[in-house]
Amino acid sequence: MRKLLVVAVLFLTACSKNPNIIEPSPLPEFEAEYRVEQVWRKNAGAGVADSRMQLRPAATGRSVFAADVEGHVSAFARDKGHRRWRRATDYRIAGGVEAAYGMVLFGTRDGEVVALSADNGDERWRARVGSEVLAAPATDGNQVVVQTLDGQLVSLNADTGEQRWSFNVSVPVLTLRGTSAPVIANDRVLAAFASGQLVALQSAGGVQAWQHQVAEPTGRSELDRLVDVDANLVVADGAVFAATFQGKLAVVDLNNGRPYWKRDMSTHVVMDLGSSALFVADDESRVHAIQQRTGDTLWRQDKLRGRRLAGVVVHQQLPVAGDQDGYLHWLDASSGKPVARRRHAGAGFAGAPVVRDDMLYVLGRDGALAAYRLEPKDAS
Repeated sequence: MRKLLVVAVLFLTACSKNPNIIEPSPLPEFEAEYRVEQVWRKNAGAGVADSRMQLRPAATGRSVFAADVEGHVSAFARDKGHRRWRRATDYRIAGGVEAAYGMVLFGTRDGEVVALSADNGDERWRARVGSEVLAAPATDGNQVVVQTLDGQLVSLNADTGEQRWSFNVSVPVLTLRGTSAPVIANDRVLAAFASGQLVALQSAGGVQAWQHQVAEPTGRSELDRLVDVDANLVVADGAVFAATFQGKLAVVDLNNGRPYWKRDMSTHVVMDLGSSALFVADDESRVHAIQQRTGDTLWRQDKLRGRRLAGVVVHQQLPVAGDQDGYLHWLDASSGKPVARRRHAGAGFAGAPVVRDDMLYVLGRDGALAAYRLEPKDAS
């Protein structure tokens, strides 16, 4: 029954608030201020094919890791792009991968969490956690934390995969198909749920430290009352940024959950923090620069409206977003005007880009993985 309702909400949002029904804005004309250099490009498998899966890649100091909808996981050298290894697994991978502390981690649609060796792709352990895991796991080297579709947060031993603790939150019957990835910071595990609730747990034992309701469900229908937190949590300078679908964008204190500010916002895609602003693409794909201390709008870029942005990340101090037609759009951080553009692939993106140092890594829906960097046009 729950699966039917999840499918129903995907159909219903396409008829109401989904940017699919908004006529995509034409590509904006502008004078480029940067050259976009493609450093390397490789085939990372089947991508997400025709599925709705999000398979965001991950990058470490040495490698870039990518998975595809057929269960293949690949590692590429981060600088030159040569393939280090490839593993064909039997898992239905969902939500993309996380790579840290010598592990490549992913969840599956069958309620499993898997750890591979980052060195050679060998399986280190597998753990069953219940329902689907639609977001990448988080780890601090001691534990691996995952959130399941049915509102369960599970901590696993990073060496063995044995369960350390679990925490449950009741979620609405009707939800978006997706979850926000948990975050481990300052001896806390942070997670946000389809109920619009943000929770902080003690990392060691899973005891709740505080909770904050980012947005309250309102309206008569179950669809109107959707306030899922599917966007990523951003943690910086002792604060946690969280945003809901058709609800609120809020900032709370990491230590006690006390809210600093809150404003209307609807998003379910990746957002990122620059030097003084939070960059967010709303559900109409308008990009906002939000002053991180006050919540005021610094600027809003409407020229990408309807282009179904996969999220916004900061690359070389500029916000960049990928759209449904496979274009990457770099914007000026202070004004929002377009300053660079590059087409990666015609099929769109499997997830938001990933940034490591001065390199931007993107995975197309067709499995094309590439690395990009910028050079100012007036550079000698």
